[in-house]
Amino acid sequence: MNSIRKSLVFSMGEKYGVYGINLIGTVVLSRLLAPHDFGVFMVGASMSTLIDSLRDFGVGSYLVQEPEITKQKVRSAFTIAMALSLLCAAGLLASAGPIADFYNEPGLARIMPFFAANFLLLPFSTPAMNLLRRELAFDALAAINLVAAAANVAIVAALAELGFGYMSFAWAAFLSNLVRTAAALFYRPTFWAFAPAIVEWRTVASFGGYSSLTSLLNIFYSSLPQLILGRVLGFGAVGLYDRANKLCELPDRFIGAALQPVILPALAERVRNRGDLKGPYLRAITYMTAVQWPILVCLALLADPVVRILLGQQWAEVIPILRIIALASLWMFAAFLSYPALVAVGRVRDTFVSSIIALPPCILLTFAASFYGLEAAAATQFINLPLAVYIALRFIRRHIPFTWGEMLQAVRKSAVVALCTALGPIAMIAMAGFHFDLSIPAMALALTGSAIGWLAGLVITDHPILLELRNTALFLRHHVIARIYT
Repeated sequence: MNSIRKSLVFSMGEKYGVYGINLIGTVVLSRLLAPHDFGVFMVGASMSTLIDSLRDFGVGSYLVQEPEITKQKVRSAFTIAMALSLLCAAGLLASAGPIADFYNEPGLARIMPFFAANFLLLPFSTPAMNLLRRELAFDALAAINLVAAAANVAIVAALAELGFGYMSFAWAAFLSNLVRTAAALFYRPTFWAFAPAIVEWRTVASFGGYSSLTSLLNIFYSSLPQLILGRVLGFGAVGLYDRANKLCELPDRFIGAALQPVILPALAERVRNRGDLKGPYLRAITYMTAVQWPILVCLALLADPVVRILLGQQWAEVIPILRIIALASLWMFAAFLSYPALVAVGRVRDTFVSSIIALPPCILLTFAASFYGLEAAAATQFINLPLAVYIALRFIRRHIPFTWGEMLQAVRKSAVVALCTALGPIAMIAMAGFHFDLSIPAMALALTGSAIGWLAGLVITDHPILLELRNTALFLRHHVIARIYT
């Protein structure tokens, strides 16, 4: 348990550090670049990410969950990843012109070669990064990703100041990825893995087929609004939606993204040891909702001052979109566990089937709503998100047999904590005459009240996360602080 707690501490430290770095970048770039610049890059990135899901082929997850890893398996995984990267890079370069013509935006053709170059670079960090994950070496992973994130923000900010516009993102993405690859090979030298081999290609392919298709569908779903809005409402709408979505991802970055890298190797190890998964699964949801729900509720209530402070007055149109997506995202409490839970129990095929069931109605609904404006497109998330989560949970319950009553029991205390957290912002909004555009001092008081309410809610409900926070504090005291003095 100590090794998992240590991994979580470093994983959370990495994610919070990366988020803090990216938050600074968001504040700076929102004042240096226009919504159109964000929109051009996001549409290009969405196209690239869709193709990247095929390029990745689930190689990283394969290296983490494979019961017995050998050098031949690692080399075969790298060889397959490299071959697919070459094909995907060529396909992306060939499609750059048609994509730019489809959107009537020449800038898309300019940034696509940078995404193609990233495809060729990524396989060289895959063995090192995922062997570190398998070994729960999250201290090294934290250092690698923090350095890469800092490099990305520094480069994009410098180039934006010099007037590179959307090309700032393209250059920064490639150069920061180069930094990540160099750092990964420094911490975990795996140059031996680059020798071509196909001995274990069947093992890799049997896992990677379903994994890559699932990843493709999920990325397509997450990229769907940007792709549709770019065509129907223009790139400005894409930029607005992206900024709102990024702010709503705050809870996931705060805890979900920190837990996720650890969950798959931890669950896979538990399965190899024939341990029970229901307890850890429900406990993870209890912890997640204790943080995710309060943050989302506060974002919905304080959307006006949050947007004006972080993004600037020119992004005021983001405010109603942020409120809608924040409230709809309350349904995403179990999403971060769906893929690792099914992969850990050897049911990677179910991740694909559940995604293919949920995707078509979501596509049709979002496309139809986009003709009625940006807010209507965002409002479809009140239907799309609960539908996708419900379908995923139906598949998970086949292998982790919990009841719906047990799920409600797992989130009951977190709902009370979220209500207690909302009391501070609601009080300040009421004192302001029920106006949501709070001043900076009023927002500071609202956030202070929400923090007090959150802690009070945890104590009142005797929430299980309190014990975990105490154990983590003890771990830091004995293992981190002690190391400083020695």
